[in-house]
Amino acid sequence: MDDESRIAQKVEALRGVMDEQICRLWAASEARALGYGGVSVVARAVGLTRPTMTAGMKELGDARQRVPMA
Repeated sequence: MDDESRIAQKVEALRGVMDEQICRLWAASEARALGYGGVSVVARAVGLTRPTMTAGMKELGDARQRVPMA
């Protein structure tokens, strides 16, 4: 199973419980985990636009900076 299919399966299982922000953050974390090309793969699998994915990546980065490590 390729990355796009695997991510599409995950998002279908979670779509009913995720609001827009959580979906955006989840998609951004999946894209970051995939590395190079991850934004395009996840955007296609989830049905998000690249600007939405970019916003999620920025939010994810901002969240990481605000939360102090224990």
